[in-house]
This record gives sequence, C-alpha cells and structure tokens, in this order.
Amino acid sequence: MKSSLLEIVQWCNCITDFGAIADSPSYWQFLVGTQLVGLIRTDEVPSLRAASDGQALPPLEFRDCERQVTFAAWCDSRAKRTDAMAKLLAQMRHEASWASLAKWRDELYPIYGDPSDPKGIAVFIERASAGNFGVRTFGVHINGIVRNAETGELNMWVARRSATKSMWPGYLDQVVAGGMGNGIGLTETVVKECYEEGGIPAELARTATCSGTIQYYTKTDQGLQPETQFVYDLELPNDFVPRPQDGEVQEFSLWPIPEVIERIKLKQFKPNSAVCIVDFLIRRGFITPENEPDYLEIIDNIHVKLPLPGF
Repeated sequence: MKSSLLEIVQWCNCITDFGAIADSPSYWQFLVGTQLVGLIRTDEVPSLRAASDGQALPPLEFRDCERQVTFAAWCDSRAKRTDAMAKLLAQMRHEASWASLAKWRDELYPIYGDPSDPKGIAVFIERASAGNFGVRTFGVHINGIVRNAETGELNMWVARRSATKSMWPGYLDQVVAGGMGNGIGLTETVVKECYEEGGIPAELARTATCSGTIQYYTKTDQGLQPETQFVYDLELPNDFVPRPQDGEVQEFSLWPIPEVIERIKLKQFKPNSAVCIVDFLIRRGFITPENEPDYLEIIDNIHVKLPLPGF
C-alpha cells in the first residue's frame, strides 16, 4: 500500500514535542555541565549506573530527583571523558548490559557541548551507543544523479543495502551515505564514503555540492535519536557506474525520478534516505505547492530545530 509523502517524512521524524519528552518520566537528561546533550531512556539508567559505580573512579553522577546524568567533577576535559566512557562502554559490552553494544562499530562519534574545547567537543563515544544516550549525530547523504545527454532529464543512482547490514538490511538507499565519526570533517567524509561504498574516485567525489541539511527526531530500539544530515548532490558522468566496495551495498540501479518517487511511497527506502530525496525533489521542483497538498507540513518535518549542540 502506498503512503503519502507526508507519511513518509513522519515515518522518519516521529517526534513533535521534544520539550514534553525531555521533561517526561520516560527519559533522563544527559548533561555536560549545564548543557543538555541527550536523553537516556529511564529503563536503561540502572544498568548505566551499575556500570559507572563499578568503576574504581565512577565517571558519572546520577541526580535522581532531577532525572539527570552528568559527568563526575574529575571528568573535566574531552580526553578524560572519552577515556572514561571507553572503559565504561567496553565493560557494558562485555556484560551485555545494552543490546546495542553487540553491534559494536569501533567508530567514535563526537558529542558537542563543551565551550572550553577548541572544537566544542565534550566527549567521543562508541557509535553503537549513540542511540542509548540520545545524542545528536551527524552524517552525509549524497544524491547521485545523471543527466540524460539527449533529453536533459535526471535519473538517480539508488543503492540496495546489503542483507547483512545491522540496520535496515535490504532497503533502498542513496548512492552513498554515512555517519561522521572519528573527528573526520565533511569533505573527508564525503570522499571516504564515496569510495568505500560506491567506488567513486576522490576527484569525482570532490565535485559534490552541499545543498543544505535535513534534521529530524527519530526513535530507535535504543531511544530518541536526533540527527542532522548534510545533503550533497553529485552529478555523475553518463558512462560512470558505481560499484560496491565494502560489502555494505548489494547492488546499484539507475532509475528515472518517477520510479524513485514510486519506491519512496512504497516504503522501500530507508526512512532518512527517503527524506533526503524528498528534500532533493523539493529543491529541484519535482515537488511543488501546486502538486503536493502537504507541501508546507513536509518542509516543517524535514527541517526540525534541534535544541542540542552541534559544530
């Protein structure tokens, strides 16, 4: 059964009132100093507390009345916090405290919110735990487009995710997408992901143009996940064919835009990838106020204000 485009974007952005959730008994606030950086599900706090209290020098403090988790006073720098969280999460992984840690990625995600740090980064944490802490994460999504030399019409390269992926196996995706981890910048991430996922050489990847961002709150099995995705458009030559490199993509297909829209409405795309393409379709005039009755509401749902720090 087909969904409307509004239903598709709300499949991804499924939170309408962040403030109400942040103040609800279902979540504890995760703070760096006085700065809110994330939300932790209440039912996951006991295992986090047990692991922290089990350390020789507990890195976290728990304020029961306020339902807040913050760093102990001795964790007063990015380096100290990062080292403490690495040990804490490694222990929780060993003890199977959180199911998410079974999908350990060996990739560090930054949590922003320390104005004393040169880059504003308060701590790095293992990527697999980002959803548990409900912190704001960042990624790049690239629309790989091909312009028909004769008609000028646009086609889009679409990736099918590997059936062995831990998240959304077998779903459709953009030609390239990936999270920003290990302190790598935007351009470096674009070039890295383009080669690793699609065999796109660096000189071609660097021609991608940043076309803005999409932002949304989504829910995972771990909790609330606020995300910012930097969206790029990459016009590829007619004779270029992306090829899977790292096992994350099963196959690539080149489809006309109407086919892409049809597959989006059938919920065959990973939710945030669908939203990135909807943004592309709006920017390129395929979706307009004249042909889409939910035009303004769609825009509101793909450019949500996130009251959590970023870079």
